[in-house]
Amino acid sequence: MRQWIALCLWLPLCALELSVQSGKEEGEKYSILHIRNTDPFACHASNDEFGETKRVDCQFPVSPKQSFPTISNSQLIVSASSTAQGYTITITPKSKMKLIPILFNLTNEVETYQVNVNNAKHWSILGYQSTPPLIKFYSPSSTSINFPVKIDKNARPFVGGLDLKGNPIKITRVQDVTDYMEMKKAYALKDYDKVLELADNALKMYPKTVFKNELMLYQIRSLHQKGEYEKLLDISKQFLRDYSADTNIAEVLTYTANAYSKIGQLIDSDYFFDRLFDEQSDSPFVPLGMIYKAEQLEASGNPKKAMNFYLKALAASNDVSIASKAAFRLGQMELDSGNTKKSAQYIEKIAQANPKYFSEVRDNSMVMAETFMDRNDPITAGKITEALLNVTEKKSPEHQLLLKNLGLDLAKADKKNEALKRFNEYLTTYKYGEYTEEVRKAKDGLFFDEGDKNITKEIKKYDDLIERYGNDSVGRKALYKKAQLLLKEKKYQQVLDMEDELYRLDSTEYPDTDTIISKSAIGLEKEMLTKEKCLEALKLQKMYKIKLLAEWDESIFNCALKTTQYEQAKKIAQKHIKSKSISEREVWLFRLINTEFGLGEHKEVIKGGEELITLLQAEKNTSLNGVYRTVFDSAQRLDDSDKMIRYIKLIETVFPNDFKDIERYTQMVSLGLKRKDESMTQNYARKVIALQERTKTYTQTPFIEFTLAQSYQNLGKDSDALSILKKLDRQKITNEKRARQQYLVGAIEQKLGHKREARDAFNASIKADKASPWGKLAKDALGLL
Repeated sequence: MRQWIALCLWLPLCALELSVQSGKEEGEKYSILHIRNTDPFACHASNDEFGETKRVDCQFPVSPKQSFPTISNSQLIVSASSTAQGYTITITPKSKMKLIPILFNLTNEVETYQVNVNNAKHWSILGYQSTPPLIKFYSPSSTSINFPVKIDKNARPFVGGLDLKGNPIKITRVQDVTDYMEMKKAYALKDYDKVLELADNALKMYPKTVFKNELMLYQIRSLHQKGEYEKLLDISKQFLRDYSADTNIAEVLTYTANAYSKIGQLIDSDYFFDRLFDEQSDSPFVPLGMIYKAEQLEASGNPKKAMNFYLKALAASNDVSIASKAAFRLGQMELDSGNTKKSAQYIEKIAQANPKYFSEVRDNSMVMAETFMDRNDPITAGKITEALLNVTEKKSPEHQLLLKNLGLDLAKADKKNEALKRFNEYLTTYKYGEYTEEVRKAKDGLFFDEGDKNITKEIKKYDDLIERYGNDSVGRKALYKKAQLLLKEKKYQQVLDMEDELYRLDSTEYPDTDTIISKSAIGLEKEMLTKEKCLEALKLQKMYKIKLLAEWDESIFNCALKTTQYEQAKKIAQKHIKSKSISEREVWLFRLINTEFGLGEHKEVIKGGEELITLLQAEKNTSLNGVYRTVFDSAQRLDDSDKMIRYIKLIETVFPNDFKDIERYTQMVSLGLKRKDESMTQNYARKVIALQERTKTYTQTPFIEFTLAQSYQNLGKDSDALSILKKLDRQKITNEKRARQQYLVGAIEQKLGHKREARDAFNASIKADKASPWGKLAKDALGLL
């Protein structure tokens, strides 16, 4: 499927001409840049290592008088530069491109042939995405013959229609008149595609028709309406050249200037705007041109000048539609600048003189009406909405919306009777409409106003109504409205404080009472969970049988764990451990393991821990490494020494030299003693001592020193044992422990033959605690020296 997208860009640079065409072939966009000059010029393509063209430079000996800005579309970027050597036009692709010389004019020449050239009067550059459209490139064989291709210029004879005798039928050519009249009808019906089709056919069939200027004019008008500005420029340039004295020249100048503006060629746009304003100053199209000029200035970031042109257009135009267009834009600009009152003045002019104009800019009008409502100007909003409503078909979705909005506008403007009329009209017309509940609520609000932005005052008003009317319908409604407001303001506890009174309301009259209480309970539980007030949160969950979404499972789990409600935590965790996501399964398996540990289910901890360790090997998550400590602790409680050894080695790998594991290392010391494994005992005792020394925290002293010293002695390493025991001199320990330490030092010194050191140690032991068993042993030892 082939689509042509209108695009022609002409840049008159002395004798140099550039044009760009864009299209779509089989779903892929492409662009063709044509460069023409009266004299031959050179274009050179630079290719990369894969043979793809990445740059084309076209050289000209003389710079043109008129320069042009960089051109960029979806496929090509075109720039120019002047140097002492001449003028260069550079083209680079956004995807891919090919450089092609155009050497033959098939309208004048009868044959073509393949030829390689360095200079040509016409070069084309094809920009495309992946596959060259409309053309295939072949590399000719070195042994092939380059025969010319002849083009047959003779047209076949054509007779036309014949009568029954075989004679040509002579018909007066009036079809161009018929096509012209049909085209005008199509334009009146805004069928612009049909206008273009009829005009194209008429111009092809009757190129010398007297309606040619009119046909071209309607082409220009239709392309203007469709926003196809490049195509418009192709035709308007010919029109301005061939029909410079036409009475519609001002209109064509207006559309041409606007078209150049829309495609970003502001220099050309300004040229045609100047011609319009200078040469056609009395034309009614001048105000429209001023509006287009203002739009251009707005787009280029000059709102002040744009506003001046809108004001000129509004003052100069006698055409109500053009004046309305200018007034509407002025209203928008004033509104955007925060000048609501000034904006309303312009909108008031339109509402009085041409209210149907709002429907021509329906979307912008509806946005403007909403803005006026937001700016606390419901009167102006109502005028726009009513104008739109009056030209909208009844029973349509848009009519329903506008009727609702008009009622709200009138209610906010304190026009209660008019608002009530519109609300009743809506409820009658749309009994089961999309906005029925909103309209009923607004209708109630006419006499039960909910518009006070001060929540404290609003609640006080409801309290006064409740106190004044009690169980009367007004009092009941006030109670209900107060609960709704408190829920909206997330004052959940206050709603629950009203729970008993709310339950006494008639459920048919106030069917959402249970919902209000339920939502308040849910909201309060979420609030408690967020604040980590776990007891309150879990109490609410149990009382109101709340089931929160899975996104709250983590918070509930943590609270259950924190409050030792392990069974509840376990149920939550079990919901997630079969998740397809490995990462989610790991997290919840970790949480389940912690829950089972809290329940004392240590065998289950080991089972789940093994699974989690396997998963962590496939998808690491360092935040879950605590599982190694948990399974070790469970193995220790199960007195499973083999698993303790396995897990402590994993802990040493994952948490090397971490003080948090000092108790676990101490348990491994105890395991070494139990197994009479001096190597294990000494290894972990040294780790404990090293951790204590590094952190200056001596939680395992003097047990660990006594144990390590005894292990050294068991292996005959008395000097090592003595060194460890003497380290306790720096530590603060109980008198009994000091007596023990000094006795053990004296015993080793005695064994080593150091009598004086032994005597000093025994005396120190007695001095520390002579009544202790160690002090008595020291006294006995002194008698043997």
